[in-house]
Amino acid sequence: MACCGQQRAALVQDKSTFTSTQQAAGTSINLRFKQPSAVMVRGPVTGKHYQFNGSANAQRVDARDAAALIKSGYFQQV
Repeated sequence: MACCGQQRAALVQDKSTFTSTQQAAGTSINLRFKQPSAVMVRGPVTGKHYQFNGSANAQRVDARDAAALIKSGYFQQV
């Protein structure tokens, strides 16, 4: 059976893990859609929608989504 001190230590450790995950979520990468047409894509990790068109073919994308979008071949990092 765990005592109160051990439970508190576990909570503090969980909180520090959560904070580092939140910081990773805040990073973004500039991506450009390589095609001349308009497209709206959904980020596979975050579920965010990104719209690219003739006037906005480059924008900041969450880094967690960017890897999969680049892998598709339709996007490149700028």
